[in-house]
Amino acid sequence: MQPAGPADSSQPDQAITTHWPLMDDGEVQIGVWQCSRGRYCRAAVDYDEMMFMAAGRATITYEAGDFDLVPGAAWVKSRNWPCTWTIHQAVRKMYVIDGRAHAAAPPAFEANAYTWELGEKAPHPKPLAGAPDQVLRELWVHNGLEVGVWECEPGSFAIRRDGFDEAMIILAGSATMHADNGQKFALQPGSILHTPLGFSGHWAIDETIRKVYVKVMR
Repeated sequence: MQPAGPADSSQPDQAITTHWPLMDDGEVQIGVWQCSRGRYCRAAVDYDEMMFMAAGRATITYEAGDFDLVPGAAWVKSRNWPCTWTIHQAVRKMYVIDGRAHAAAPPAFEANAYTWELGEKAPHPKPLAGAPDQVLRELWVHNGLEVGVWECEPGSFAIRRDGFDEAMIILAGSATMHADNGQKFALQPGSILHTPLGFSGHWAIDETIRKVYVKVMR
């Protein structure tokens, strides 16, 4: 993790932040951010941000009320959306920031992505092995981002990122993502993976996978 200093320069001893950038192409940033206890105001900024809370607890206060953030919370803070962070216990989150030009959209919040009811599974249309049933539920679809939760049972099937790239964090299960170029990514709870535009390969799921995903439409 790279030190980034206090979230509010007027309070140098509070809300000390560090981050680990996974990807930054000048428009979209993906990474992990953590912050110590403290309180700071976040002014309206011109980007959308998806966040998944991995640890800690914080309260986000905005004009319509509060969001209580605990491990498992998934939410999207839309652009030009001022708020105040009160961090009760040091937090760690995965983030996807989209700085491309868009209009404002409503925020979205799910308190617990681990237990969020997704609905009935359906068979994958093109399995390579097994009979994997899958289901997804969207949380936020605006401004070239799709955020949601996906779950799939054991089996294998091909994927290709045509027109989008995807960032994901694994909540449950185990699998291996095989890229067609020979790379392999072992996935388990807590794993974060970015598959870029044009990526092709296949899933090999050993134990039912649940993930929070963010598709970035290109």
